[in-house]
Amino acid sequence: MVLASKDSRMNGQYQQPVDTLNNDNKYSLFAVVNHQGTLESGHYTTFIRQHKDQWFKCDDAVITKASIKDVLDSEGYLLFYHKQFLEYE
Repeated sequence: MVLASKDSRMNGQYQQPVDTLNNDNKYSLFAVVNHQGTLESGHYTTFIRQHKDQWFKCDDAVITKASIKDVLDSEGYLLFYHKQFLEYE
């Protein structure tokens, strides 16, 4: 564990060194909810990832295949992730 000096913490300049970051915290995006409209009314659609690289767009009762470009180009309202559990040797 690396401790910052009092001066560096008080000046807001402390940054944790990269080599001390915990690499066990990896997450994978599996759904994106989008909203179009106003606060009073609007429409929701969702992109959902199935398996490794298959994305689908859910728009009411219509479900169609989507590309990763479609997902990345959307204006996400809510993003859903699951934590990846890494196996150690």
